[in-house]
Amino acid sequence: MTAFADLNLSGPVLRSLKDMGFEEPTPIQARVIPLLLAGHDVVAQALTGTGKTAAYGIPLVERLKLDGGPLQAIVLAPTRELAIQVGEHLSHIGKHRGVRLVPIYGGQPIDRQLRALRQGVHIVVATPGRLMDHMRRGTIDLGAVRMLVLDEADQMLQMGFQEDVEYVMARLPAERVTGLFSATMPQPILDIVHRYMRDPEIVRLSQPKALTVPEIEQVYFQVPFPRKFDALCKVLDSRQPERAMVFCATRRMVDEVVERLQARGYMADGLHGDITQSNREKVLRSFRDGRTEVLTATDVAARGLDIPDVGLVVNFDIPPDPEYYVHRVGRTGRLGRRGEAITFVNPREMRELDVIQRVTGARIRRAEIPTALEAQEREAQLLEERLLDVLARGNWGPYRALIEELADDHDPIDLAAAALALAVSARPAVRRERTAVASRREPETAEVRKTRAPREITAGRPRRMLNRKRIGPSSDRR
Repeated sequence: MTAFADLNLSGPVLRSLKDMGFEEPTPIQARVIPLLLAGHDVVAQALTGTGKTAAYGIPLVERLKLDGGPLQAIVLAPTRELAIQVGEHLSHIGKHRGVRLVPIYGGQPIDRQLRALRQGVHIVVATPGRLMDHMRRGTIDLGAVRMLVLDEADQMLQMGFQEDVEYVMARLPAERVTGLFSATMPQPILDIVHRYMRDPEIVRLSQPKALTVPEIEQVYFQVPFPRKFDALCKVLDSRQPERAMVFCATRRMVDEVVERLQARGYMADGLHGDITQSNREKVLRSFRDGRTEVLTATDVAARGLDIPDVGLVVNFDIPPDPEYYVHRVGRTGRLGRRGEAITFVNPREMRELDVIQRVTGARIRRAEIPTALEAQEREAQLLEERLLDVLARGNWGPYRALIEELADDHDPIDLAAAALALAVSARPAVRRERTAVASRREPETAEVRKTRAPREITAGRPRRMLNRKRIGPSSDRR
């Protein structure tokens, strides 16, 4: 197992990675970082969510000579949204090294960009068109650039930026390190590689050895980042599995999801690299014993777990590699049991989902986020199952005479409904406590995004949560 500490990274960068909640390199990071640090050109088949930004961002930050003068690195991105996102990510990585950078893209006042360039930056993250604009104006000096990254190169070409990209690459110093990252490798990409890169190392997606099994129902929901947590609650309310696992990209996200689930009354706990071995064993024991219903974890922390009766796996963040998808989904549907795996994707991640399906052979169908009505129907189904189970066991005999006596004055159906209400109200105190602490539907916060500010949980309107241990009329939302 490779750790970031094994990659010859500096103390300041390792500190930044710890601050960001990274535990260990994803497959693409473990393969690409050493190559770029060593000065090799790299062509990497990489998806959004694989950690590709850190795969090039870490060596980019490490290779900067902070006392070496002006602009030293360029990152080209197809859209301003991606340019902003990459700029924020690189700022976090370079925080403790004192790295200065600026994103430049259309739609932003150019005066602001000019001021930043005049003050001096180490890195520019740019869309091709706006970078060309600065080049033609003479407001940017590329003479000292020693590293170039093309992020989502296939997208840039599909959007008609091939001439712009080649214009930029042809005017950069020949002595440079180039990294090209693309989900697909069409011929125009290969042409650019042939003309502008020097004997690049090729890094492809992993090919999982064990693919998904047919007993697992695999679906995805299209969910924008701010709505993912609300979608997770709806999934848990409608499925009501005895045990569910939720996978997140970072330990910070694990903590965030667990805290918010607990605030809404779910019996949830988390696993990640910062948890001590003794606490890890305690969390797993609680999950196996059924005291914890939802276990939220990073991929690293979930390795080696053997819990046979997990009914539901939720990919809160899209897996960083097809092999990770296989490992996550394999937590359910064990020993011939049926299981369900749900993946949350936003519209920008659809290409990544397509690649995961192609590589793993999985058939992941689209589904709609469950409604409150579906959750109530599931509640009724569980009630029916419990009722039929009690009826089959026959341990209700002592109460028959009482019911027969009451039936002289009351409708038998009313009596049955009242008996169920009485049974539900007499459930253990933990059920009532869950109802009491179920949080109000709070507005989504920046913490649920991939790049987010320090955690702040805010409250909104109270609502009652559905769960497998609370049935009958209490399923009505208030």
